[in-house]
Amino acid sequence: MSPQPNFRRVHRLTPLLRLWSVILALIAAFALNLNMEALRDIFAFITGEHRGEALRDTALALAGFIAVCAVVWLASGLWWRRMGYQLGAEELSLRRGLLSVQLRTARYDRTQAVDVVEPVIARLFRLAAVRVETAGGQSSVIEIAYLKKSDAEALRDDILARVHGAPTSQTEAPAEESAEEPAEEPALVPEIPIARSLIAAALRTSTLFLVGFLILVVVTRLPLSAALPILVGVLPTAWNVLDSSWRYTARTDGEVLNITYGLADRRRQSIRLDRIHAVQITQPFLWRPLGWYEVRVSVAGYGASASGKASGSTRILPVGTLAQARQFLPADAAPTYASPARAKWVSPLDYRQQTVALTGGYVIVRNGRLNRRVKAIHTSHIQELTYRRGPISQALGLATVGLDLVQGPVRMDARNLTLADATALLTQLRSRQLPDFKPPR
Repeated sequence: MSPQPNFRRVHRLTPLLRLWSVILALIAAFALNLNMEALRDIFAFITGEHRGEALRDTALALAGFIAVCAVVWLASGLWWRRMGYQLGAEELSLRRGLLSVQLRTARYDRTQAVDVVEPVIARLFRLAAVRVETAGGQSSVIEIAYLKKSDAEALRDDILARVHGAPTSQTEAPAEESAEEPAEEPALVPEIPIARSLIAAALRTSTLFLVGFLILVVVTRLPLSAALPILVGVLPTAWNVLDSSWRYTARTDGEVLNITYGLADRRRQSIRLDRIHAVQITQPFLWRPLGWYEVRVSVAGYGASASGKASGSTRILPVGTLAQARQFLPADAAPTYASPARAKWVSPLDYRQQTVALTGGYVIVRNGRLNRRVKAIHTSHIQELTYRRGPISQALGLATVGLDLVQGPVRMDARNLTLADATALLTQLRSRQLPDFKPPR
C-alpha cells in the first residue's frame, strides 16, 4: 500500500534507523544474557559432548530474540508504508504516521536552504537525509529520511531547481541547454586539511581549558561527580569546532553557497546568498601566529533553531587563511568613526580597536584586542537601532549605537563613540533605505 497517490517512499530501513538506540539496547540486553556459561554450552555441543539440555535456555533466548526482531521488522513495515514525500508544483509535502497521520508542506518560494545530511548510523548503510529549511519558527525544518545517498543528492538538486524556477528532472529542458553542462565554479575554500582542523580545535581556549581541567582531575583526584558537569559543558564546544571543519569545502553555484563538512554526521549544506545578512571574521588569539581566521554569518530564516542540529552551521569558514576569509567580506574601508582615548576607562583592552566604517551602503564594525573581529552588514538588513548611554558613559561623554539584526551569531554595536559621532552615525543609519515588505503567502 502506497502512503498516498503520487507519494514516493523512503528507504525501507528508515523506521529502524530512527529507532536504532532501542534496537541497540535489545542487542545489548541479549548479549548480557548470553553469558560465558552459555558460550561454554554451545562450544561443548559443537565439539560433540551432547549437552543438549544445557543448551535449551540458550536456544530459547535466541529464539525469543529472533522473534522480537521479526516483530520489530513487521511493525516497522507498517510504519514505513505510511511514510512518503511528494514534489508538487508549488510545494514539497511529507506524510508520515500510522495511527496519527501528519502531513507537512514547504513552499518552494519560502525555502531558505536544502541540505543533505549523513548521520553516522545512516552512513554505515550509505543512506542520507534531505533537510529543507523554510522561513518559519523552531519547527521550520522538514526532513526526508532516509534515501540512498545518490537519490538524496538528486532530490536536493531537484528541490533547488524548483526553488530557483529552473527545469527539473520532471520537465524537459531545451536540447541545446542539455547538450553541454556548465563548468563547475572553482572552490572558494578547497578541502581543509585534517591536520589544520585538529590543530585549530586544539588551540581553542575551551579545548585548552578542558585539557588543563583533566590534568587537575588526575592530579587532585577530583571526584567524577564534581568533574562531570564541567566536562559536559566544555566538550560540545570543542567537538563542534572539529566537526564543522572536518574535510570542509565551500563553493558557489549561482546564488547559492554550498558547503560540505562533518566528521560524525557528514553534511552538504546550501545557503542562499541573498539570505546572508551579516558576516563576522574572527581571529582567535592563539591562531594569530598561524594566520588563521574564522567566518560566521547570520542567516535570515534560521531563527531560533540556528543553533540546533536541524538548521545547518553558520560557520561558513571554520579555519582558513586571510585571503579565504576576505572572500566572504562584502566590503572594507578605513574607519569613519573611532572610540576616543577616554574610552579606555570602559574598554581598557580594546578601545583602540573599536571603529566603525561606512562604505557603499555597508556598516563595518571592528573590535577586539585578543580575539580580533570584523563585522559587516548592509544597511538595508539592519532591523532596528538602539542609542545607549550608561552611567559611566554619561560621565565620560560617550554613547553606543546598537544595530539589531536577525537572530544569529553576529551581533553588532558601534561602541563608546563621542556624542557627536554617535549622533551622526545614528542620523545616517536612520536614513537608510529599507527593503519593500512582502507579506508571506
